[in-house]
This record gives sequence, C-alpha cells and structure tokens, in this order.
Amino acid sequence: MQNTQNPSLGRPLFMQAPEVAMEQLNNLFFELTAKNCNLKCTHCYIKRNPYKQEKDFIHLDKIKQALIASKKENIKCIYLTGGEPMLHPDFNTILRLCLKFSNVTVLTNGTLINDKKARFLRKIDDESNFETIYRISLDHYDEQKNDEIRGRGSYRKALLAIQSLYKYEFNPIISTVNYFNEPKEELFNGFKAMLSKIDFEFEDINLKIMPYFNQDNTDNNQVETNEFDKTKLDCFNSRIVSSKGVFCCPVLCNDFRARTGATVDSFSRRVYLDTEKCLTCVKHSSKAFCNSWS
Repeated sequence: MQNTQNPSLGRPLFMQAPEVAMEQLNNLFFELTAKNCNLKCTHCYIKRNPYKQEKDFIHLDKIKQALIASKKENIKCIYLTGGEPMLHPDFNTILRLCLKFSNVTVLTNGTLINDKKARFLRKIDDESNFETIYRISLDHYDEQKNDEIRGRGSYRKALLAIQSLYKYEFNPIISTVNYFNEPKEELFNGFKAMLSKIDFEFEDINLKIMPYFNQDNTDNNQVETNEFDKTKLDCFNSRIVSSKGVFCCPVLCNDFRARTGATVDSFSRRVYLDTEKCLTCVKHSSKAFCNSWS
C-alpha cells in the first residue's frame, strides 16, 4: 500500500504502510463481548450506544474450536477481553476451558470482583496447572481523576477488586490508560503509594500503561517504515478472536481493515499498519495489550 490515508482528513499516516509478518502466534485474545459493559468510560476505544446494553456475547463453541486449533501454535498466554468479559454468562466455563491450554489474563474493570468472587476465582485457578492473571482497569491513582473518565464509584470498586484478589494470593496488574499523558515514573510512584495502604507489594510488573487511542486524533506526522521495531507491536505475535472472525489486535477488533480470517485455522500472518490506531502503537513502540513478562 502506498501513501496510506487518514479516511477523515485525507492526509498520509505513513509514507508507505508497513507490513508486519507474524513468526509465531504467542498471544491469543478472545473478545467475549464487543460492546456489553457496565461502565461508560469517556476514553474507551470501543464505540457503543451508552444507553443500550448489547448482548453480543461470543458463542462458547467458537472459543472451543479456536482453542483446539491453537494447539499447533506456540501459545504462551490467552487473554479474555471485551467490553467487560466477566459479564459473559459462560465466563466461569470459558475461564476453566482456557486454563486447560495456557496461562490466562483477564482484562476487566474489576467491578464484579469482591471477596466472595475472588475466593471462587482462586478455586478455579487451583484446579489448573496454569496461572490466572487479572488486569484491573484503573486509570489514575487519584480517585477524582479516575472517576472523571471512568465514572463515579469505579475507583473504589477497582480498588476493592485489587484488594480481594491480593487477599487470595493473586498478583493483579493495574491496567492504566495514560489519558493525562503523565510520565511512567510518576504514575508508578502514585500507584505504589496508594496501594501501600493495603500492604500490596507493588512492583514494575504490576503496572501496565496503555496508550490513549484518541478517536479525534489529528496528529498525522509521517512515519518511515524503518523507524520502529515491529516486534514490539501486539500484531507481531498476537491475534484476537471475536464473533465476527479473527483480527490483528484488540483495538481494531471488528474493524474490517484488520480482519485476518474467519478462524484460527486459516488466518493471515501478514498485516499492514494502515489506520490511525496503528500509528498510536508505533509511536509508543511497545505492546499495548500483551503482558510485559520482563
């Protein structure tokens, strides 16, 4: 593709749309629901009707088929995302099923996790030889700043989820969208101070900073193909399965430009970075969704 355009502004994102070729499929995402969520975050990259709860849950059989097909791949972690994945009526079954194949990371806002739920999740985890990791969405260590974009009360519910999971020997990760564009060190120190009140041993691995995918971004500086490391992008070794097929990354899930196939048996291992959201990932030069295992 030459001179890829921003569809709204007609200006080039890249001099030439870079190609990313997958060598191995290491991270398999499942979008359990595209738009069903119990929060209305103003900065969410998923566009949905705030007044309507869509029951667009992926069918359990589709997940089973994808997991069986993934046996031939080198899967290191399975991710359950959404929307809010824990709203899926078969969430517990899906979690147990995925834990038979690999480690599982649940990307959740944490509002459905309390002491009782965390105790139950510990039992599920103990049934498996793999590990469950919970990534709790909390966008600022300051309650007012967090609730400004995630909704009133979301801060305290997320904090309860973290505290409950930690009590039952999980090591939760805070997944924060850097909405206010603050330095990583400042965010880390802020969260560390906040969580020290519940004796949480907060380390660098417990913070996952995600870029803000601004829907109204007009920063279209050109990017040369050779200016970034493609191996640091999610699409280099990840795919996400939704009810509509297989896509190259979570932020582009259900976008026809990012569709790579119908099933895990037959998806394409080549993608082209030709959207505004791709440019955001390139500029941050790090995996936006996959865990940092270092």
